[in-house]
Amino acid sequence: MGKLEITEIKRIVNLIQKIECKNYAVLTDTAKELGVKKTELMQFIEDNNKLFKISEVNGVKGLTISNVYLKPEDNPETDEWIEKKKKEWEKKLHVSKMYYYGCFEFYYITTDIDGYCPHREYLYRNTEAKMNKLIEDGVLTYEKRGYGDYTIGNFILFDSNIDKITNAGWTTDFNEIKEE
Repeated sequence: MGKLEITEIKRIVNLIQKIECKNYAVLTDTAKELGVKKTELMQFIEDNNKLFKISEVNGVKGLTISNVYLKPEDNPETDEWIEKKKKEWEKKLHVSKMYYYGCFEFYYITTDIDGYCPHREYLYRNTEAKMNKLIEDGVLTYEKRGYGDYTIGNFILFDSNIDKITNAGWTTDFNEIKEE
């Protein structure tokens, strides 16, 4: 049996997913394609668990591989990924869009909150500490806006706010959000 390499495992998993038109590859099928025992592959996965997303799929016998990562910092479930994101977002803010009955109304910035962030954004993006610092420095100003059946209190984003943010040495993902 050959030595398992993460790049080859990733390649095989991706090919199986394409062939099967599924977002997973069954572990036993993957082992067979790699030419190794399923226990050998399972041990490799356990020894390198930060490089794999493993799951159980209803109706499928055995474990499945949903994703293979080349480095721990590529896996959103690891602390290494969070540390990488903290560096990326150190002086950057996330901008959100407000919709009212399906129509776009305005852009705003708000604090990310645990429980509402699927990828733990509250740990690196618009953190409470970051937002408090920007308020304290006068970069962000709290404002309420709304209509008869809703009111939202947040940091509404106007051109003057973007200039304040930029002049204070910060960036935003405004251009990416605007294009969505």
